[in-house]
Amino acid sequence: MIFYVGDTHGKVESIIEVESKAVEAGAKVIVQVGDFGIHFARNCKVAEWFEGREGGLNWITCGGNHDNWPLWREKEQVQIFDGTVRKLAPGCFFADRGTVLNLGGIKHLFFGGAESTDKWFRRAGLDWWEDETPTQEEALTFFDSMQRDKPEVVVSHDAPLRVSIERINRENSETPRTLENVLKHAGHTPARWYFGHHHVKEEWLIEGTAFQCCGLHGDYIIA
Repeated sequence: MIFYVGDTHGKVESIIEVESKAVEAGAKVIVQVGDFGIHFARNCKVAEWFEGREGGLNWITCGGNHDNWPLWREKEQVQIFDGTVRKLAPGCFFADRGTVLNLGGIKHLFFGGAESTDKWFRRAGLDWWEDETPTQEEALTFFDSMQRDKPEVVVSHDAPLRVSIERINRENSETPRTLENVLKHAGHTPARWYFGHHHVKEEWLIEGTAFQCCGLHGDYIIA
């Protein structure tokens, strides 16, 4: 059993509540779909909680547009779940774009990031980072992983354009366009696709893939 958790934005109370429910339910791991909030600011309550936690489950996040990508990518690389991730805190890991992990015997492909609609009032390097948007090289890595590994599950922050979500100018946003192009041309149809960013808890079945937006601040999906 895996818990797929929506955007938490650094709300440690939501993270604690989700973990308690996941442990009680007998989950093996918790997957978080970005805008996690760990190390987003100084004196991070989320990092403090993980540092002081005894026991608990492993968390894997793909990262969102409101996450500190440069800092995350400086963290120690470790081997876990048959793949390479970065350790954000004890029991908390970041799977970078194109990473494939074996979670509960199921291949998961990760691709975090998206475009912030509020970056006009944020400050570069303080609460906004240009790394939020995937590069062309990262998109190609994602494409190669999709073709080669044929994952059953994709975990991303945004969703491909084929998922109908009301958002201003979304059709011109780079990340959903990238995701759509990869899905269209990779020649593989994942069974499930979990994402966040849009703060709703909703499901779409499109051309053989169950797309599920995981919600906000304590929302989750169990599979």
